Order: sequence, then structure tokens, then C-alpha cells
Amino acid sequence: MSDSFKPFIQAVGRGEKLKRDLTYDEAKSALRMILRREATDIQAGAFLIAQRVKGESVAEINGMVDVMREEFMVRIQPKVTDLLDIACPYNGKNRTAQLAPAVALTLIAAGIPVVLHGGEGIPTKTGITPGAVLRKMGICTHLAPNQVQDQIEQTGFGFLNVVHYSPVWVSLLPARRQFGLRTVCNTIEKLFNPADAPYQISGFFHANYIERIRSTQTGTQKSWMIKGEEGSIETAAGRRTPIYGTAADDTLTLSPKDVGLNERERIEVEPSAAKHAAINLDVINGQSGPATDQVALTAGTILHLIGQSDSVPAGYEKARQLISTGQAQSNYQKISTFHPTPC
Repeated sequence: MSDSFKPFIQAVGRGEKLKRDLTYDEAKSALRMILRREATDIQAGAFLIAQRVKGESVAEINGMVDVMREEFMVRIQPKVTDLLDIACPYNGKNRTAQLAPAVALTLIAAGIPVVLHGGEGIPTKTGITPGAVLRKMGICTHLAPNQVQDQIEQTGFGFLNVVHYSPVWVSLLPARRQFGLRTVCNTIEKLFNPADAPYQISGFFHANYIERIRSTQTGTQKSWMIKGEEGSIETAAGRRTPIYGTAADDTLTLSPKDVGLNERERIEVEPSAAKHAAINLDVINGQSGPATDQVALTAGTILHLIGQSDSVPAGYEKARQLISTGQAQSNYQKISTFHPTPC
């Protein structure tokens, strides 16, 4: 037992009148002790659940993200301009289509380099992740960080697997799987920005939570949180989607009606990475339908946010053109042949 860790549990776990948020430095110290195994598993679990019940503060999130970025991960800095970090939930999706790969390929066709990052078997959903879909699409998802940096520079795309860029983070998974609840871990892993991308799009679910933590975003120039499908980055047709910048007055409410998508199209698919991959391949091969509508709407919205189109409708039309003319498919072929090692 570590007596030096007890004050962190006491701070977040006392009763309603006595509990308090950790300071930025305390949050760094708490996560550092957990990752160095200077706190016992029981202490770490007690702390993470008590903090969830209390509610994570901005200072706590910032401190934990920063100590991870400073001490516990390999970061890359590919020599490209306007790199976009698409930060999907690491625990994936279990009801609707995982379309982040097709969104990324569409954006790459527009000249925007993209990095995705994540893992497998992440609680609480342990759902279908972008990495699992990419792998079924024939894209390598187990490259070392330096190889991913090369991949981004050569193809405009890279996937950083947390197994390789932060093995110590993976070591927390056995304990996290026992909680049955989301913890601050689910939040901060989306904000790691391991490629130091200037632009970041992340997916979250609860509007009140996003409003409270919006300032924690980590794109070095501009960032946005999307209240997308299952808390991911996809903007659904027929549903208004709030998009939050880092500042309180930087909010966009996307109305799909503006691009002629008036009817809700919920793309439900069974939890099979192969089936999700097939849907993504249909999209980039130009097949029309609800999935292509959603990819074009999401990619078009992002093009507008990062200043590549004057409006969401213009971005949407540009994305549809990139898909229909085969440019997204052409980029997929280039990326899928980047295999510097057996994958």
C-alpha cells in the first residue's frame, strides 16, 4: 500500500461537502504514480471511480493528458502541413457503422493529411474501432511510431496503435475492464494527440460534459469536439449535431437539412469488423446510400471547420465529388500497399 497516494483518493472521494478537484500538478502526480505502479491496483481503481462520481475537472484532464504526453508515450512529428488528428473513442462503436476510415480517406483525397490512433478491447464498449476496420480493409495498424511517421509523410495517412506508442497505457486495461464504467481514461486517451497535429476533431457524447471540458482540446492550432453517433465523429443525416470549439462562444450546430439530408439514416450494423470494413469500402468505391451520405457530411463539415471550404454545403459537395470521382479510392490503394514490415 502506498500512503503517499491516499491523499489523492481522499481529495476526490470524500463526501459532498469535502470532496474537491485536484490541481493540475496533483493530477499529473496521481496519474504518474498509477502508471509507475507506485499506487496499488485497489488504490488506482478507487481513485478512478471516485473521480468519475465527482466529475473530472479541466485541470485534472489537462494535467493527466500532459503527463502522458511528456513521460509515457512516443510522439511523432511528421513533416506535413495541416495534419488532422481524428480522435475517435478508443472503445469503438457497438450499434452503428464505424465510418472514420472512409471519412479519413475522403479528407486525404482533399489534400488533408490525417492521423488516427487507438487500440483494441478498450472498455466499456469494447466495440468496433477504426483500427479493427482499417485492418480488415488491408491497411496495416501495427506499425512502430517511426514507421507511422514515414507513412504519413509518404501517403498522407497513419494509424498509431497505442500498443506501440504507449505500452504503459495498455497495462491499465485489465483493471479498467473490471470497473464496468467509463473513467477519465476514456476522455484523456482521445486527447493524447500523439502526432502533435495542429488540427484535432474528437468525438464525445454528452453535451453537458463537452461544454464543461471543451477547453481541454489539444490541437496545436484549432480543435473541435463533435457530439456524433455513439459519441464518435460521424455527423448523422437528419439530426442536428452540435460541434464545440475550445472557446465558449465557438459552437456550430450542424443541420443536415442544409445539404438536403432531411431524413434520419441510422446505419446499424452487427459488431463485425469485416462488415464495417465492407461498408467503408462501398463508400470509397462510390456506392450511393446512407453511409456515403454520412461520410460526405462528416468530411464536408470538417473541410469547412479547417477552412478548406466556405460553408458546410460546399464542403459536402466537395466530399461527394472526391468519393464519386474515385479520388478517395485511389488514396486507399496507395495507403493499403504501405507495408514496410509484415502486418
